[in-house]
Amino acid sequence: MRAIVLGATIALMAWSPMSVFAGGSPWGANYFPNVELTTQHGETLRFFDDVIKDKVVAINFIYTSCVDTCPLETAQLAKVQRILGDRLGDDIFFYSISIDPDHDTPEVLKAYAERFRANWTFLTGNENDIILLRKKLGLYIEEIQDGSLNHNVSMIIGNQATGRWMKRSPFENPYVLANQMGSWLSGWKNPPVGDDYANAPDLRSISDGEQLFRTRCNICHSINGSDAPNLTGPDLLGVTRRRDPNWLVNWLRAPDQMLAKKDPIAMALFKQYNELVMPNLRLSKVDVAALVEYMDGEYRRQRGGATEQAPEISAPATGDVVAVANAWIREADPGANALAGYMTLVNIGSEPVSLVRIESDAFEKIEMHEMMVVNDLPRMRSASPLNVPAGSQTQFAPGGKHMMMMGPRQRLTPGQQINITLIFDSGRVQAVSAKVARAAPSS
Repeated sequence: MRAIVLGATIALMAWSPMSVFAGGSPWGANYFPNVELTTQHGETLRFFDDVIKDKVVAINFIYTSCVDTCPLETAQLAKVQRILGDRLGDDIFFYSISIDPDHDTPEVLKAYAERFRANWTFLTGNENDIILLRKKLGLYIEEIQDGSLNHNVSMIIGNQATGRWMKRSPFENPYVLANQMGSWLSGWKNPPVGDDYANAPDLRSISDGEQLFRTRCNICHSINGSDAPNLTGPDLLGVTRRRDPNWLVNWLRAPDQMLAKKDPIAMALFKQYNELVMPNLRLSKVDVAALVEYMDGEYRRQRGGATEQAPEISAPATGDVVAVANAWIREADPGANALAGYMTLVNIGSEPVSLVRIESDAFEKIEMHEMMVVNDLPRMRSASPLNVPAGSQTQFAPGGKHMMMMGPRQRLTPGQQINITLIFDSGRVQAVSAKVARAAPSS
């Protein structure tokens, strides 16, 4: 327990007057081990001499195969990096140290850093040395280790020269973290601007869903209708309208499992956003419901309370079997070997129809698939033949039924129209034109 108590002492010292350290920092070479570590570029550093001595630093412990908190920590530090700008690497330094050195070689760490556009130092080394560092920094909890990669998700920021150290949550507001590192720890190089408390705005109550979005989703996503270039994920305004509800719930609860099952939408997002894995946030069903409610409410608020209009569906042309609405193909990475296609089929006739096959000269093969949830896990199965009852409609939509369009014979670009042929069990065929797009035409 000594390491944990000492960590608390370090955190408390952050609030002590600077005069306490007039004789120098108590956290010097006699306390911190000067163990060797290796950077993502293969360079050897000594922890005390090269990493922290006389520096303002932020240190966290991660492992690159982590599917939940580590990606969030890294994405959050990437936001702080952008706020600090040129100060990072000049008078403020970030270090991410792997707790899985057997897997996290310099090459693995380098690729991980590049995916997050992280311009700071990632380190690996001897496992026992890294455990010692975690203990010295108060970031090692013996009770949760049990030989696994469980770890304290707090990070620590400090100024070794003055002895100011404190634990911080990786979910803290990035501007607060930047201010603490850039001002509190470095002696207020940028003097704060004073104001009267009378001018402080009234705080409003926020919902559980908004709280979740602020502390989890906001690290990687915006929700204002514009993809920010400095974020690692897509803007989420309108996501509740673009995605099938079941798909969205499954994605929020277990994105790693959906990627493992090679869900086409999940794989397309993975490729589109620099192969960054959506973290598993360990959200409960209640959490997901609150989050979805907030995101849908935010869409309505920003769109002036407007609601989605049902797609206009006209009667089928002479000779057509069904009416078709919103036929589109989701744009994918140029190297993708499969794309997902969607449409709504409406049977306004008096007899049921059955779609048995789909073909297109633009693809080697097209199959009809359906996403199902079995024991809370997503499963994919064939949806062929696809029956459309009389006077009813069937929808191919993200997260549900979809066309798996395999082996594209050409590069598809947004706006391009692709000819598709629907083949029914009666032997009748119908031509359809589907537009390549980044999102559903109605979204």
